[in-house]
Amino acid sequence: MRVLLINPGMNLRKLGRFAGLLEPMPCIGLAYIAAALEQHGCFVRALDMFADKLSAEDVLSRIARFKPDLVGMGVLTPSAPICEALCSMIRARYPEVKIVWGGVHADVFGAEIVSRGFADFVVHHDGEITVCELVDGLAAGEVDYSKVDGLSWATTDGEVITNKPRALNRDLDSLPYPAWHLFPIHRYGLLPFADMAKPVLTMSGSRGCPYRCDYCSLIHTGGKTFRRRNPIKLVDEYEHLVSRYGVKQIGFIDPIFPLVKKDLKPFCDELVRRGLDKECVWLSETRADRLDAETCQMMYGGGCRRVLMGIESGSDLLLGNVNKTLKTSKVREGVAYAHAAGIQTVGLFMLGLPGETPETSEETIDFAIELDLDFAKFAVTVPFPGSKLFEDRWQKTLYRDDWENYTTFNPDPDLLIYHPHGYDPRELVRMQARALRKFYVRPRQLKKQFLELRTISPKMMLYGLYGMAI
Repeated sequence: MRVLLINPGMNLRKLGRFAGLLEPMPCIGLAYIAAALEQHGCFVRALDMFADKLSAEDVLSRIARFKPDLVGMGVLTPSAPICEALCSMIRARYPEVKIVWGGVHADVFGAEIVSRGFADFVVHHDGEITVCELVDGLAAGEVDYSKVDGLSWATTDGEVITNKPRALNRDLDSLPYPAWHLFPIHRYGLLPFADMAKPVLTMSGSRGCPYRCDYCSLIHTGGKTFRRRNPIKLVDEYEHLVSRYGVKQIGFIDPIFPLVKKDLKPFCDELVRRGLDKECVWLSETRADRLDAETCQMMYGGGCRRVLMGIESGSDLLLGNVNKTLKTSKVREGVAYAHAAGIQTVGLFMLGLPGETPETSEETIDFAIELDLDFAKFAVTVPFPGSKLFEDRWQKTLYRDDWENYTTFNPDPDLLIYHPHGYDPRELVRMQARALRKFYVRPRQLKKQFLELRTISPKMMLYGLYGMAI
């Protein structure tokens, strides 16, 4: 079987003045699927439309040359309209090619996507085993896919069926390493506040999350059940990325890494034993209440130089409104522990949470400044499909399927997907720009960025200043 995997682009015009801050990021989910298919004996190629700036016609010409039996796409909500248009063009020009979608958006709307003809199949949750069983069925000329767990599909009569969920893969170390050789890794970064060295790639130390924050849709990619990898096998993959691809920075994509403290010591000790802490730095996202003095010291010793913390708000009340079981007092402690160990800190904040007012937004901005973070990101709250916030709002007041506008940096207040009751959307957009200005345009912060950290490029700094101008 010949399989072409596509990481779709998105409509950057929707981001307006913030578009310059977005850079291509490693699409690890698609790279895992590619690796599973290669191991299964398929001839696989991959296209990254965003990284390589490919148009729809570029993709169609690649299809003409490669002649795939199956085209697969990883679909995020803002890219869904691009995927729909591209698949309609593929259908018209190459009707014999089968199409499969995966990713959070596809997982939530699988039956609708198949019924509308955008895809022949949708893979739900962990996709590595499901997609291999799918290609086996295609190769055998099957028309009945009812035995492929975790799949949505249509019968010859047009009936859309979603099969029973696939049992979670609890042996994540059995999966082959992501097939990065198929992707333009030299073009990848993370985000301006996350880049420390390049080349950069990502790793996954676990899947699933034990927490249930109302705004999070990640349970639709990793499952509700937390599963983790062997820490020594993680180091094996880390070494593989360094030796094969010359990677200088690794970003862990886990919602929280490390979550299990007892795994941290063998992981960091093994990195040091192999000398990998000197060859490559790493960063991860975590919760501030998972950080204590010992944890931070071990992380720094193993090569961690920066942590991203989902802080969200400076108001305990607003955190409670979205089931974020975190107190601002614990945030202060976690940030202090990281700084004491020499680890740089990035605070991730959300403006416009349920119940928020301009006054509580100011509390959040002031809290970010008080913490003396090295970087801060202020995103406008979006109820993404797959989250409890989306499910609640969709049923009551949302009814919005203009997917391109589901972005946390939307410059057009008239197109904001959601804003709290009584909070003028124009004021919310202005508050986001105000937060960026108030945090970054301070003598202490400017000195830190230009003279101490020096990891944000001048180009990205200019884009950031432009984004603040409103």
